Amino acid sequence: MTVDQRVMRETAIPPLFLAMMRELAGVSKAWRIPAVRRGTLGAALIFAGSFTPAFLPDVNPFMNVPVLGALQTPAGMVVATATLVIGVLLLLEAWLRLRPRAGRPKVSRHILWLWSLPLLLAPPLFSRDAYSYAGQGRLVTIGLDPYRYGPAGVAEQYSQNVDPMWLYTPAPYGPLVLQIQHGIVDIFGTDHAYAAAVAMRAPAILGVVLIAVLLPKIARQLGYDSQMTTWLAVLNPLLVLHLVGGAHNDALMLGLMVLGVWLALQKRIWLAVLVVAAAGAIKAPGFLAILAVAALEARRLHGSVPSLRQVMSSLFRLGSACFAVFVLITAICGLGFGWIGALGVPSTLRSALSPPTAVGVVLEKLLMWLQVPGAMDTTVTIAQRVGLVIGLVLAARVAWRLGPVAPVRALAWVTGIIVITNSVVHPWYILWGGLFLAMTEGARFTPRRVMVWVTAGLVVYCTIDASLRNGTLALGVTAGVVLAWMAFTNDRNLERDPDQPQQPFDLRGWWLARRMPVTSAEPVIPPELLVSQSSSRSSSHGSV
Repeated sequence: MTVDQRVMRETAIPPLFLAMMRELAGVSKAWRIPAVRRGTLGAALIFAGSFTPAFLPDVNPFMNVPVLGALQTPAGMVVATATLVIGVLLLLEAWLRLRPRAGRPKVSRHILWLWSLPLLLAPPLFSRDAYSYAGQGRLVTIGLDPYRYGPAGVAEQYSQNVDPMWLYTPAPYGPLVLQIQHGIVDIFGTDHAYAAAVAMRAPAILGVVLIAVLLPKIARQLGYDSQMTTWLAVLNPLLVLHLVGGAHNDALMLGLMVLGVWLALQKRIWLAVLVVAAAGAIKAPGFLAILAVAALEARRLHGSVPSLRQVMSSLFRLGSACFAVFVLITAICGLGFGWIGALGVPSTLRSALSPPTAVGVVLEKLLMWLQVPGAMDTTVTIAQRVGLVIGLVLAARVAWRLGPVAPVRALAWVTGIIVITNSVVHPWYILWGGLFLAMTEGARFTPRRVMVWVTAGLVVYCTIDASLRNGTLALGVTAGVVLAWMAFTNDRNLERDPDQPQQPFDLRGWWLARRMPVTSAEPVIPPELLVSQSSSRSSSHGSV
């Protein structure tokens, strides 16, 4: 009997109350760290500087509020943007300071609670997607098909707040999340569109909680460094600014993917299949988690390193069950499969962060300069389709080679490849594969450096974009220079504190291991993780 069980028996304290007390104790301990307090101050300043046209609709409930209304004037926007920039700087600096290192305090998920708290009532940050979610939920409420009509079909406040580029486009999301949005809109009614958009943060917070609680546990069970996982993934500024601040439904999708992997590790396979189907009913990339679930099931049934045929057999069986559950969820939601046809809606936007789209735009301009007929209509589309094919081929190759021996690492790379080769890439899309990549590659020196720079670069991009919307571009550029300098300084510190030596992934050794007889049906740590596990134990990292 554990101490908690003994306490519950002797005092009859409810388990939920004990869990809350433990969380409060963890938050109190985290608050004692100076960097955590600076990051919390940064989040508070971001909240204070967010009541500007960069994040608010043209008609908003704060226009006549004395202080908040003044922030929407030209002079007020300068002050608010400066406040926001300082807040972002403090948050990024705090995150860099907290990197796990000898002599530094251990990081925990409780830091995320402190950094997220000031943002809970802020306007949707760095994106207006939450207003689109509210508009789509309103469409369901009044009986219109969100897979045929855009939010413009609602001649109310819900359509006035949506970004113009998405006013006439159908929803590219799964039926489950649309019903969640519908439920939130029903609570707030016709006259509170802004409140409904802010409330879209509720399902996002649920997803963030699942990520923060379960991802470090998965890392420990697989032999990865849970401290590095917590720092790189859970406390990542992109997660704070976009999944919490932006209220994106990607947060719930990712949380369910993490939950599905966790359940598979606990050998609750069919419950994991149900959760993955729910993740796919939020957004289509959620279905990718079935790759890791199937490989983990194959390892449980056939030994530590199953054959490719055994993994494919599990994938076919569990994938079929996942699709059947998804069909059932769709039938219960009553919205049909129209979202499949709407998946191409985001590609109508030329994303500056998408490599295939960027290449297509450059080629288009070159061909137009050469006066090639039809270049403007087809070049970008062809480049996007080529990128998609390349991504699928690379993802299949990684899944084939890495899936049987390291399923979660394979999921990280497969998802990351699909994001990078997609026709549209938003900053928070990097978290799709980045969460799992931060866990599985966090103990390696080069991937850590890449992740730090990607995080800093996208934070710079978002800050400059917000400043541009407020007409204060100079402040954003200044912040970008400072943020880049902060990342460079941290990068140099990384060089002075190299990781413990770690064995690279040995494909030949893995192939030989597949040919050896299997003596245990229990999942084992992949060979490339043995050194990282021993070094993690020797450094006496505690639980998160």
